[in-house]
Amino acid sequence: MSLDLGLEGKVAVITGGGVGIGKETARKLALAGAKVVIAARTASKLEAAAEELRNSTGGEIIAVPTDTTSKESVEALVAAAVERFGAVHILVNCAAAPGGLVRNAIEEADEDALMLDLNTKLFGYFRTAKACVPHMRKAGWGRIVNVGGLTARCTEALSGMRNTALVHFTKTLSDEVGKDGITVNIIHPGVTRTEHIEEWFAEMAQDEGTTVDAIVEREAAAPAALKRMLEVEEVADPIVFLCSKLGSGVTGESIAVDGGLSRAVFL
Repeated sequence: MSLDLGLEGKVAVITGGGVGIGKETARKLALAGAKVVIAARTASKLEAAAEELRNSTGGEIIAVPTDTTSKESVEALVAAAVERFGAVHILVNCAAAPGGLVRNAIEEADEDALMLDLNTKLFGYFRTAKACVPHMRKAGWGRIVNVGGLTARCTEALSGMRNTALVHFTKTLSDEVGKDGITVNIIHPGVTRTEHIEEWFAEMAQDEGTTVDAIVEREAAAPAALKRMLEVEEVADPIVFLCSKLGSGVTGESIAVDGGLSRAVFL
C-alpha cells in the first residue's frame, strides 16, 4: 500500500531548484503528484534541470529564471506559477550560497559580500514568502519550508547571521499565517553531497595538497554521529514530509537534518 502524502495537484515553487537539495526536493514533490516550478538565476542550467526532472518523473515542471534579490523578479516568478497552474500551495526556499559568501573573520569580512548574502537568502526568502502567502490564503492551505543552516546554532562564520535571522522570521511568520491553514518551518541541513559542496571540497583538497576523501572525512564524516556525509535525498525527504498532509501539525519549528553533526542540546 502506497502512502498518500496529499500532494496530488498541489503547486510547489522551489527557489534554488536547479541543483542540490532544491532540485532533489523538486523531484520528490513531482513524484508525489505536485506540479512544480523551479527557480534560479541561470536560465540555461535551470531549463536543463527542468528537462531532466520532467524525464525522470513524468511530472509537470516548469523553469522560471529568477533573481531573489529583486522584488520584481520574485513577483514575476509567482505570477508565472499562478498563470501556468492556477495557484501556489507550497514554497520551498533554497536559493542561497552554501556556506555563505563571507567565511573569514569579522575584521576581514567584506561588507558588500555580507550584504549580498543577506539580500539573497534572508531577504530573498522574505520576498518569496510575501509573494506566495496571499495565494496560499486564497487556497486555505499552504506549506513554507525554509532551508537554513547549522550556523544558526553556533558561532561559526558570518553565514550564521542570515540563518539565525531566518529562524526568527520562520517562527514569526508561522504565528501570522497559522489561522489560514499555512505551516512554516525551517530545516538546517548538515554537510550534504551537493554540486556546490563537491566543488568546494575539491578546491580545499587542491589547496591543502590532500584528497577529497580526506576532506570529506574531516569536514563531514568524523564530526557526525552517522560518520558519513548526507546525501541530498536525506534532506529532501524531511522537506517533503513538512510539505505533505503528514506534517500538518508541525509549524514554527527549526529542525536539524545533519546526521548528528550538531552537538547542540535543545529542551
